[in-house]
This record gives sequence, C-alpha cells and structure tokens, in this order.
Amino acid sequence: MYKILNKQILASDIKRLNILAPEIAVKVQPGQYVVVTLKSGEEGIPLSVVESDALKGTISLIFQELGSTTKQLGNLPINDFIYSILGPLGNSATIGKVGVVICIATGIGAAQILPIARAFKKNSNKVIGIIGAKTKRSLMLEPQMRLACNKILVTTNDGSYARRGLATNMLKEILIHEKVNLVYAAGSVDMMEGVCQITQPKQIRTLVYLTPIMMDGIGQCGSCRVRVGGQIRLACVDGPEFDGHQVDYPDLKIRMNAFEDIGKRFGEQLKTMQQKREGNFLVRLRNLVDEAIKS
Repeated sequence: MYKILNKQILASDIKRLNILAPEIAVKVQPGQYVVVTLKSGEEGIPLSVVESDALKGTISLIFQELGSTTKQLGNLPINDFIYSILGPLGNSATIGKVGVVICIATGIGAAQILPIARAFKKNSNKVIGIIGAKTKRSLMLEPQMRLACNKILVTTNDGSYARRGLATNMLKEILIHEKVNLVYAAGSVDMMEGVCQITQPKQIRTLVYLTPIMMDGIGQCGSCRVRVGGQIRLACVDGPEFDGHQVDYPDLKIRMNAFEDIGKRFGEQLKTMQQKREGNFLVRLRNLVDEAIKS
C-alpha cells in the first residue's frame, strides 16, 4: 500500500499526487514510469514519474482524468492509500552532454518532458523548452519548466495565453536562429510526427516519448506494440524513448484508434475478464487489436 502525501489540481482535469514509495524513489530515473493499480484485481495505469526524492522516499505523478480509473485516482484524498505501484519500468532517457537541446511538449506531455529537461540542464546542456496547450486553462507546469530550462517558449492554440499557434511553429522559428543538436518531444502523436517532419530534413537527432496503450508494463500483453525502423517494438520495455525518425506514425495512429474503438465495444467484457483473472485476457485483447487494425 502506498500513501498519498499531497494532492494538487494543476488544471481543469489534471492532478498531481505526491506518494510515499521509498523503494521506487531511490531507483527511478528520468523517463521511467510506474504502473498504478487502485484495488486488487483492477487494471493498472502507466504514469510517468515527474519527480522523485530519494531522501524523503517520495515520487510525484501527474495525470489527466480521462477514463474511470484516472478519475478514481484523482478522487482519492490525502492520506488515502493506493493498492499497488509497480516500477520503475521502462528505460531511462538518454541523457548526456550534447550541446543545445530543445524539449518540446504539448498537453500532458509536459509531465513527461519535465524530468528529462531537468536532467539535460544538469548535464550542462543549453535547454530550450517549448510547451503548448489548447488553452491557457489546460497549460501545465510552466513555472517548473522555466526552472528546468535555460529558455522557454509557450504557445496556446486559441491565443488565450502567450503566443497563438502550434508548438511546432515555435520549433521552426528556433531552428532558424539556433544550431540545435537534439530535439526531444513528448505529447500527441500528431505533434511528434510534425516535429520529426521538421527535423528530419535538417538531420537533427530527434527522440520521442511514446505512450501507447499499455496493460501490464512488462511486455507480456503486447498491447503497446509500435513499429520502429520497420520492426515491432514494445513501448513498455523497449521504450518509452525511441528514435523519432524511425517511428511509423500512421501505424501508431491506427493502433491507438483501434484501442479506443475496442474500449467502446468491449470495455465491460474485457474488464470482467481481467477482474476474474481469466488466463486468455491478454491474448484476447491482443487479438481484438489486430482484428481492428486489419479492418
């Protein structure tokens, strides 16, 4: 059981929890994530670790309340307990001294890019941050990103705050004036694809943080398969960081849309199967995804 020490509302449907998890706090590295399970037998949800404090034994998670599980997590009060947190999982971000690094994120991707930006700055890189959101109300972690970066630019789609437009437009502007050694992107698939369309002709190394649907986080279900460099990789164990120029974005979009469709058609059936610990649950899920993609 993991105790919730603090809770913050960052935006209309985005919350932050500080959780006592000493065995994870001493091991987790930037870019890694955990799988949170609220009750025994329920599905787990993968969440990036935004901050950790090894001395206090705490980790911080930021999430958007999209489905029933994240809404339940968001409703838990301070001093309540979470049943299980598995982690740290995934590979840590590739951090080194490379020169000028652009860390670009939209939406909840800001929670994923923040610890990575901090790590690059700590390694004596010049870090330029770009964070974008649809509106001012949905913008998150601007103060933290300002501390983590040497320079930061903010955009909103509707122009309700800072610059109006897309984060990728800001990236284009920076590349005119800066010699950039690395771009690191986290956020929507469309944004990451757009980033790579900009950087690939300029031969700028680009890393992306992929978060397709995950079930177990340890590579058994295969639900987080992505095509990278013509090969099938598992985001949960091979990622979440990948070479952005090698990712098959059309395939990734099809797979993520397939999961949404399956959730609508078979959500209750699959949830019942999982709660009953039926042995063919993961196989059934994988087959449904494959059928949806082929159709």
